[in-house]
Amino acid sequence: MTRRRPFLVAPLLLAASLIAGCTSSSASGDDSIDGLRIMVPAKPGGGWHQTAQALQDVLQREKLATGVQVFNLEGPGGVAGLNKLVGEKDDELLMQMGKVMVAGIINNKSEKTLKDTTPIARLTGESLALVVPADTPFRNLEQFLTHWRGDPKGTVITGGYVADVDHILAGLIADRVGIDPAQLTYLPNAGGGESVARLLSGEAKAGISGITEYSEHIKAGKLRAIAVSGAHRSKLLPEVKTLTEQGMGLTYLNWRGVVARPGLSEQAKQRLVNAVTKMHSSPAWKQTLKAKDWDDAFLVGPEFTSYIETEDAAARKVLREIGLVN
Repeated sequence: MTRRRPFLVAPLLLAASLIAGCTSSSASGDDSIDGLRIMVPAKPGGGWHQTAQALQDVLQREKLATGVQVFNLEGPGGVAGLNKLVGEKDDELLMQMGKVMVAGIINNKSEKTLKDTTPIARLTGESLALVVPADTPFRNLEQFLTHWRGDPKGTVITGGYVADVDHILAGLIADRVGIDPAQLTYLPNAGGGESVARLLSGEAKAGISGITEYSEHIKAGKLRAIAVSGAHRSKLLPEVKTLTEQGMGLTYLNWRGVVARPGLSEQAKQRLVNAVTKMHSSPAWKQTLKAKDWDDAFLVGPEFTSYIETEDAAARKVLREIGLVN
């Protein structure tokens, strides 16, 4: 920046110039992040991908970032993406993650964990849906559970990766209704979206995934939702009762957030935190949450770091209880 000569500028004019310069910088979006990348450590189409695309859209619309790119790197539990992130040197890279990754790291015995990242923000919470093919005789949850109790091993449940939130919820439901979780026959997929094909082909009797991943097929009459896992009914599926409403006393919510590479400077970290914080406050993000029926689960700073640690301990406990890890 060219240095001004004080003896050529009157104090009032200098002050006015500085104020104008600050206003111009803010208005022109100089604080926006140019070339931000968002890694989705899973196949396209699933909940992580949908969240990353929503981030991309709102960050750009609010001029908080420009040239935002979303890319996918597949692998069970997101571990392949985690390993890539840990070796990155790019300060302008976010990785989509969440409850699925917490359990995936444990199940895959990953050497790298979320402690090797820089937590940025928890963003959303989402209820899961338990569905059956529309052409099956199961009209409600009780009818399906009666069948499942009668043939635990022969009743195939499908969802995402082994030990992810879908698998864990299937084990928790089994345990609550008197089925030994060890008898659970779970058919995993690279994402909740892929489970639709398993259901429609008859390969699976029921499926569990995020509501947004199934809602299109439910509305099209291909799948029937018989329960949702959140504390309240979904705005997308208002007629479908929660597990708690149906006497199970079980509430289970998925969450998603973003982390960055390890070793970020405090300045680089704060730049990312500021961007997602401003995005969270925008009307565009609030409208996205409403349209997707996502809960606002925003959390940043040390509280988010502590939350990840709490989730890790909880995941280890549940995975042991349903027999997925020792």
